[in-house]
Amino acid sequence: MRSYLDGMLRYFEISGTSTRAQYWLFFVVQSMMTAAAVAGDVALGGFDPERPAPTLTLFAALVHLVPSVTLHIRRLHDIGRSGAWYLLFFVPVFGPLVLLYWACLPSKGDGNYYDEPTPSRIKPAAPKRYMTIPEGVRMGSGAARAISGRPSRPPREGRFI
Repeated sequence: MRSYLDGMLRYFEISGTSTRAQYWLFFVVQSMMTAAAVAGDVALGGFDPERPAPTLTLFAALVHLVPSVTLHIRRLHDIGRSGAWYLLFFVPVFGPLVLLYWACLPSKGDGNYYDEPTPSRIKPAAPKRYMTIPEGVRMGSGAARAISGRPSRPPREGRFI
């Protein structure tokens, strides 16, 4: 389920990579949800030839359209190929089979051009926090009390607080 949520949260993100497990688990959950939508449409009479209204199936397909494309592009990045190879999908018979084969390939472990940059190991020093509200003043008290012994000054021109 985590792989499905990862795919849905990265809805429009085509940069980076997705592992083989993320790819296949997303499509397993997507297939189960689509099957549930089809079952719901059948139960509601949505596939009646006289009045077709497969609204649940259509909704499930539209919700999963963009994430499945972006996930497939990230999967292509994971095996070291450009996302433009996804256009093979539009080549009848041959294209989808090639994409299916590539989706089954293991990840390139040595890193590639599409990997996200490694995060820095340098931890920044905690920045000083500057506040315009004097210490000890409670919000809404209306009176500014100086705790440090010095009088508080009003905010500068143009500042709300």
